[in-house]
Amino acid sequence: MAEPNPRRLVLVGAGTARATEELRSDPGVGQIRIVRRGPGEDLHVLVIEVHDDHVQAMLCGEECDWATETDAVLETRSTGLPRPILIHGDVSGSILKRRLGRALGQIEADLVQRIALRGRGLDFTSTDLGRGRAIAGESDPRWEWKLERHRELRQVRARASELGWEIYKLDPREE
Repeated sequence: MAEPNPRRLVLVGAGTARATEELRSDPGVGQIRIVRRGPGEDLHVLVIEVHDDHVQAMLCGEECDWATETDAVLETRSTGLPRPILIHGDVSGSILKRRLGRALGQIEADLVQRIALRGRGLDFTSTDLGRGRAIAGESDPRWEWKLERHRELRQVRARASELGWEIYKLDPREE
């Protein structure tokens, strides 16, 4: 298995991007969007839920050969993109809308729901989602690769304080 290059994702070429209002508008479920992560390269995510000030999104990439059983591998006929895309069903988080860049593509909302179910371990029968094999253990090279994807998303994921959420202790006796 060749070592993946997670930063080479080029979903839509500069001359082929669909310049529709749909792709430039507010985030919507099913959009594949750029996420700004400051210094370094941008990430790509699939929007699975939209809220007032943030979205819930899953990390995307091109490393289709490295897919695990919780990932979805979508072919170009499902996405309209020039190459297959890997959607990390188990690498998701809340991202502030202001960190999102332009949309690169769009997939159907019902497909998004099934991808989200796959990521939660609830849909392994959908043949149109593609799928990798389970990670056998810590010696599997995909183990560290998957942990790195989690670290990448953590760089752009919204903290509870940014979302206006309060954190409470579970046991009042701890105060």
